[in-house]
Parts: sequence; C-alpha cells; structure tokens
Amino acid sequence: MPDPQPLEPLVQMDIVKVTAAGPAHEMDVVATEVPVTIMAGDTEIATLMCTPEHLDDLARGFLHTSGLLDRPQDFLGSEVDPAVWAVRVSLATAVDPQRLSRRTFTSGCGKGVMFASAAELEVRSPLPGGFSLPAARIQELANWFRRYSDLHHATGGVHTVALSVEGREPELIRDDVGRHNAADKVVGQALHDGIDLSRTVMVTSGRISSEIVHKGRRAGIPILVSLGAPTHQAVLLARDMNLTLIGFARQNRFSIFASPERVA
Repeated sequence: MPDPQPLEPLVQMDIVKVTAAGPAHEMDVVATEVPVTIMAGDTEIATLMCTPEHLDDLARGFLHTSGLLDRPQDFLGSEVDPAVWAVRVSLATAVDPQRLSRRTFTSGCGKGVMFASAAELEVRSPLPGGFSLPAARIQELANWFRRYSDLHHATGGVHTVALSVEGREPELIRDDVGRHNAADKVVGQALHDGIDLSRTVMVTSGRISSEIVHKGRRAGIPILVSLGAPTHQAVLLARDMNLTLIGFARQNRFSIFASPERVA
C-alpha cells in the first residue's frame, strides 16, 4: 500500500557510498516513483509509473496524446487522490471501450503505455508547414535546456521536457521518471493554458522513440528536439508525418533526421 504522505518529487535515503577511501554511510536524494492510475468514472484507463507532481497535467496530456480524448475541451476536470495514487477525471463523453482494448507498452522507463488505436486515427496525416526557426535559435534552446532541471541535477534519475512557444525561452518545463510522462505533462499544461501547439518546439532530454513522435503528432507539435538519439521507427514516422525531428543537440551542433525545411 503506498504511503499517503504529501507528494514530493524526491526523497532522502540512507546509502553506502564506496570510494577509494572505503565505504561510508551517507544520505542522498532519489527521484520519487509511484504507480498512478487514471480513472474515468469506474473505468480504469491506465496505471503509469511516474513522478508524483503535476498529475492533473499528466492525465489531460495522456488522454489527448493517446487518442482517447477527441477534443481538449472534453476534459472537464480532475481530482488527485494521493491515498490510493489515483487521478479521477471528468470527461464530456465516455471513453470508447474499443480504444482501451489494444495497449502497447512503450520502450521508455517508467512503464508507459499507449493505445494502438491512437496510431490508427489521424496521426499519419502530415503536419502542415508554415512554422520554422533559425538553426541558431534551435541551438540556443538546446544550450539553455542543458542547464535546466534542478531535480535532474539533484537525482540524475528523471527526464525533462520543455515546450518553447515561437522559439522563445521555455516557460513550460516538466520532469518525470518517464520521458513520455514528462511529455504528457507539458502537453497537458499547454492544453489547459490554450497554447497554440502548432507553433511550438518540444525539447527533451531522453531519446526520441516512436511513441514520443506519436504524442508530438497527436498534439500538433511540429518540431521535436532531443539531446539524445532517435530510433529508426521514430525517424520513419516523423518523415511520414512531416514532423521535424532533431537529435544529438549538443554544443554547436545537431542532426536533423526528418523535415529539415523548418530549420532556416
């Protein structure tokens, strides 16, 4: 049974640190990980292993990027119950049980899940053009991002995702033990704030695999930037979807794997 204490993103734990001088007992901090179940009425949508903050954003973003929410405004509200690690959501329309019947567990840490039906909706239709950024601005975003996330620097155990509007310094930044959860939290907050996602850039610390591309396309985000690498399925999907996919964004360089025309 989870401990229903106030939700904190990190906890202190007693460890044994071994160095050349020998072992020593110390206190260190680790990222908090809890199983959170998203419920719509009596229907269990999914249980996600995640960092226990911004759970309302997580639920909103997850339902949208998983193809379970036809319109963002159909998400009417949510209530977080830390006693049983549940997020109970109110929706304008009930979730179609057929969409819940085929689940695919993701390749990410934190035990993510996406629904196969989401890939069969409109995610294969190409994203429109019209939004681009200078290469120098992409590099500035990557350099800024590498300096962010106190939680990552403290624990080394979380992924960070940021959302830049029109290439400006990101205001929406989320951490989670699962990179897909962090992406859903950012999308969920953006939907709540009414942000035009068609003119945004998502920057992530983790590798970009196919489910991250699916989430980006479902949200309508045209540019994904990672400090790490994409998988080959992510590249193929991004090319099909006309989604700009950038990897290895490091000091003074990055690699464009799909739709380079958005980078001036």
